[in-house]
Amino acid sequence: MTKEEFQRDVIPIGEKMYRIAFRLLGNSESAKDVLQELFLKLWEKRSELHTISSIEAFACTILKNKCLDKLRLRKPMVDADILKTQGDNPHAAFDHSESIFQIRKIMQLLPERQKLIMQMRDIDGCTFGEIAAVSDTSENNVRVQLCLARKKVKEELLKVYNYGIQRD
Repeated sequence: MTKEEFQRDVIPIGEKMYRIAFRLLGNSESAKDVLQELFLKLWEKRSELHTISSIEAFACTILKNKCLDKLRLRKPMVDADILKTQGDNPHAAFDHSESIFQIRKIMQLLPERQKLIMQMRDIDGCTFGEIAAVSDTSENNVRVQLCLARKKVKEELLKVYNYGIQRD
């Protein structure tokens, strides 16, 4: 693909890709960064673009993955909130941070989709619509997957707190 073909076929989809990135990330600067990364990636793959039936769909997939990477890298704000809610009680703050640590450890055992959905909803605070768009599924499926993930985390957390002892 030549420079002129790239400008004719790829650059015009930038506006649409920006809107998608902005909707997923909720931040104009992050959306612009991801869009720039997208164009760079497409330019690097310009020799292969003629074999792709829909450049727009291909670009959207790359964009979605780049947005997911950005969302994964965001620092969760839970830890800072722990200190605010616990006040002057260091024991309560420690217990709370230990619970967060255990939950995150258990989340790593979840299937990838459930882990992503739980991360985006419970830690990043994304809406069901945003999660559905990123994970290419319906909002109902997001709710079901989130419910299953939370149930599994709860079961595993109870095992940890009960020291593996079954209780009725």
